[in-house]
Amino acid sequence: MKSEQSIAIMKALADQSRLAIINSLLERSQYVEEIAKRHGLAPSTVSFHLRKLEQAGLVSSRKEQYYVVIQANDAIFDTTLREIVSAPAVGRELQDGRMEEYRRKVLETFFRHGMLDKLPTQHKKRLIVLEQFASRFEPEQRYSEQEVTGLIMPLFDDYCTIRRLLVDEGLIRREGATYWLEEKAGEPVAQSALPVQTVKGSSHMPKDSTRADLKRLYKQNTPNMGIYQIKNKANGKIYIDSSTNLDGTRNSRMFQIKMGKIVFSRELQKDVTAFGADSFEFSVLDVLDKPEPGDNVKRLLAALELHWLEKLQPFGERGYNSAKAFERNMQELWQQSGITLPVSKEPGNERV
Repeated sequence: MKSEQSIAIMKALADQSRLAIINSLLERSQYVEEIAKRHGLAPSTVSFHLRKLEQAGLVSSRKEQYYVVIQANDAIFDTTLREIVSAPAVGRELQDGRMEEYRRKVLETFFRHGMLDKLPTQHKKRLIVLEQFASRFEPEQRYSEQEVTGLIMPLFDDYCTIRRLLVDEGLIRREGATYWLEEKAGEPVAQSALPVQTVKGSSHMPKDSTRADLKRLYKQNTPNMGIYQIKNKANGKIYIDSSTNLDGTRNSRMFQIKMGKIVFSRELQKDVTAFGADSFEFSVLDVLDKPEPGDNVKRLLAALELHWLEKLQPFGERGYNSAKAFERNMQELWQQSGITLPVSKEPGNERV
């Protein structure tokens, strides 16, 4: 049963007169005039109620000589209330997408370059963060305390707090010095939105593991950063931007396009409305080398983004980026390097 029909049924039955009419029709089929007399209603009022019931699929009509006979739809009344309310909700995909977008924003806020910056104080946000740590455990795999530390430290230095919270929130189980993720029947295993380094057995995390080893694992687990483009296949226009998590950004951007709600570009929003979501594709233009400790990732990404903006010129008729913003960012980058970049004032000869 479709959600629209479920709603129509509930609305149709939310009226005392229609409930009375249905009750009498469940006894036997009747003429409109007979229904009107039985319930003390005008024939026009009965006809109005019957239209509502018929639109919901609760009754049907047939002609017998000069009269119209109304009968209850037995198949509908054999449907349980559970079946009616469990029909796919209108906008469920949109609701799920909004929740996924909320989770993504929480993770982007609290995780910087693959590591947790700080724990959220709000409980629901903290659970989203803790789920990322729990997803690093293999279901039913037993871990020692040291192995749990090895799973946590690549993402957060305070492994004691995370380990305790995972147990307190019931995300993992503990017995003595042994920890494990309990696989619950009928529930899918949570997938991490962050890179996972799985630790299986003590051979993967020797007892003499050092902090340097754990930092090395962090570097291996850093999400791919780089430059991406969104292309309108209908007219060839492109939008270019940088990201510290290309996979996460791909999911977020394409979901916004699918829903027709673009929050990062007004010009792109106009064309999504005009051409439809299927006219757009996401692709990675360049991936930044894995950063070393102390690297200014933000500046490296900014320079790489400006390089691609200058190369592809996605401005005006060619794309959705702002030429003024590009010029301003280019000037700022050169100034940070100690060089002043001259800006041409001659019309039609701006440096873009």
